[in-house]
Amino acid sequence: MRERMLYLSARNRGPEEEFEEETRTEGMIGILLEKFDIDLLEYCSYGRKTRLRPDPALKIHAVTPSPRPHTILRNSLNKLRGSSYHTDTHKALQNEIRHLCKNNDYSHVYITRGVPGSCVELISSLLPEAFIITDALYLESRHSEGKAAGKRGLSKRYHMLNAVLSRRDERRLMNRTGLLLTASEWEALSFKALSFADAGKVHVVPQFIDLDEYRFSEPAVKEDAVLLHWNMQTSQGKNTALTFLKKVFPLIKEKVPGCKCYIAGPEIHPEVAALANLDSSVQVIEVGSAIQEYIRRSKAVVASLREGCGGQLRILEAWALRTPVVTGQKSAEGLNCEPGRNILLAGTTGEMADQVLRLLQTPELGPIIADQAYRTLQKHYEAGNVRAKVLSLI
Repeated sequence: MRERMLYLSARNRGPEEEFEEETRTEGMIGILLEKFDIDLLEYCSYGRKTRLRPDPALKIHAVTPSPRPHTILRNSLNKLRGSSYHTDTHKALQNEIRHLCKNNDYSHVYITRGVPGSCVELISSLLPEAFIITDALYLESRHSEGKAAGKRGLSKRYHMLNAVLSRRDERRLMNRTGLLLTASEWEALSFKALSFADAGKVHVVPQFIDLDEYRFSEPAVKEDAVLLHWNMQTSQGKNTALTFLKKVFPLIKEKVPGCKCYIAGPEIHPEVAALANLDSSVQVIEVGSAIQEYIRRSKAVVASLREGCGGQLRILEAWALRTPVVTGQKSAEGLNCEPGRNILLAGTTGEMADQVLRLLQTPELGPIIADQAYRTLQKHYEAGNVRAKVLSLI
């Protein structure tokens, strides 16, 4: 007889994080349905719901909470921190969890990043015998420390306080969960350093994609084009796009006058769109099924050099579509990549222009890098290979 799992998911993040978490949730549920009957409970802060459809083994429940008041100080701190572990648990979510736990016998509970951290304590009290899996994905405290590094005064203190509080709750999370998943070895080591007693619970399940969704019957005809693909609604994403259009793309067009620039993202900041409209060689495209064709025919995909713009799954998509990627160290961090072999890295605007020009002016280089990247994807990030590890752990 199949066991039953409660799967808690949340949609309370920005567009790029939504894409990464949504894709991971859909892939993970597809794997787990081989072993479990699943109740998927979604916490939909912005009313967005899963693309998954119910079937006999999958029941979908949704909670859309109403806003709750905060004090000014606490609200400001929550905005600065942006931490899933410190989000208030709304009554509607608590009540739905209690209802489902009362009426079903769950052997496993899967809790994704973004779900209020206090749900772990609630689940522990309601289902003391259940095995709890937490898909932490990334270390929140580390991102807060990174934000603090670029701040001063009160803002810096807030981010440092966020990091301290996040580390405290990450230790509690590790203590209460039976299995904690991260997306990379680096994140896994960071979690293990928080609590050596619980280090054995931490395992890596990388971001993964289904290659069957990226297969085409005909090879693409490459053109002199570069595609920008990241979240351009954040301040970091917007500024990186503006810098590329103002400082990098002009250098590229000096050497390759006919080069095109495609801009894609879940949301494009108005300043980026306005600047793009001033140049006929720049085209803003809406994200959808057509984006794959633009990636396929471009000679380079550029992922943001800066942290906080999202992008690992965007890199994997480009690899799946056999287009080489140029990016910064932060965007590539955590991926199995070798600069110059399956990816090109740049640290400055000049280096970015040089790396893109290498791909545009050396026709034989792009296919070599793209082929190595595709092989890396097959080995480490293809859903079929990740499936065996997930089922062995859970």
